[in-house]
Amino acid sequence: MNHTSPGILVLGHGSREENSNQEFISLVDSYAQTKPQWKISHAFVELAKPDLESSLRDLSKEHSNIIIFPLFLFTSGHIKNDIPIVLDRIRAEFPEHSFKIANSLGVHSNLIDLMRRRSHSLLSISPEQEAKTGVILVNRGSSDPDANSDFYKLVRLFQEGNSFSFVLPSFIGITSPLLPETLEMAAKLRPERLLVLPYFLFGGRLIQKIQELVQDFSRKFPWIKTELSDYIGPDPDLFFVMNERIHDAISGRSSLPCDTCEYRSQLPGLSNKVGGLKALLWSIRHLETHNQAAPHEFPHRNLKKHVFVCDSIDCANKGSSSLVSKMRSILKEKGKNKDFKISRSSCMGRCGEGPAVVVYPDGVWYQRVNQEDAEDLVNEHLLQDRLVSRLVDNIMQ
Repeated sequence: MNHTSPGILVLGHGSREENSNQEFISLVDSYAQTKPQWKISHAFVELAKPDLESSLRDLSKEHSNIIIFPLFLFTSGHIKNDIPIVLDRIRAEFPEHSFKIANSLGVHSNLIDLMRRRSHSLLSISPEQEAKTGVILVNRGSSDPDANSDFYKLVRLFQEGNSFSFVLPSFIGITSPLLPETLEMAAKLRPERLLVLPYFLFGGRLIQKIQELVQDFSRKFPWIKTELSDYIGPDPDLFFVMNERIHDAISGRSSLPCDTCEYRSQLPGLSNKVGGLKALLWSIRHLETHNQAAPHEFPHRNLKKHVFVCDSIDCANKGSSSLVSKMRSILKEKGKNKDFKISRSSCMGRCGEGPAVVVYPDGVWYQRVNQEDAEDLVNEHLLQDRLVSRLVDNIMQ
């Protein structure tokens, strides 16, 4: 076993899109070539293999000094909760080992400069034209308010270093402002040109969604010259930040405090989302459901989602049967009936608040759903992975 040089585990989120996973692996391999003195391996939090726990256990058999580097743009719940949950089990198996969690990429001047250069090289305009150009930076969005606030900080620092007419932050999922509404706001500001910068490390479905929304916007507002840049992808500046974060963790100058925090504070107004025991329990449930949804070798086709609709007396009297029929009909019309299954369920314990609907593996509950909501449930949640917020059961979600 190596007791001197550290073993580095680079952790990615994981995706159902294999191309996105391969982009991550390729980037880690390229980075590893710049650091031949280190043993560098990779793992995913969810949706792909190898998983974090297996990879961490394998690396611990070779190295006693291990750095876990989350290759995430910001420090979100995955890093604050999921890694410590797994690490707690591994530490019990290897009590003499040293484990440190490095910080995510975070807000860094090199990344801000990278986006600045992307915008300027794409536009190639004079300072006078820049003042008539608007920019939208788009991030995935997180249920963790710290991650979202860090993105806002990055956008503001980007704006301070440029002379664009305006710079707006936006998200493609989970939180607001969502890209469609930000595009509408940008149109009202009447720029001559509009540049959309996806602040993503890798491609995937969300990048495709951004492309579709920008194309729709261009058709709707043809007088605004709208351009979409590439997502970040592999870049020398990215390697520089990765190197800095890992060296900080090795030297002990900086590491993730949530790893050993015993007192996770509740934030006012956010007790249903983050903080304390609820955050840890949510992460455990999230990991379990996603790990079950990760690709497996099955002789049959995997379902993308399974929907259960309460069909007890109370819910049936309020139209649950017609809701089931309508959702099945819509899926069949769209040719998606083999990807999604709609099942009737016995009582879900939400009597008086039905018809109740739960979507797995997401673990999202809806209440007071009727036949008229079937279109939104199918088109928004099932087909586009977007919550139908007006129907969400705040207690059970």
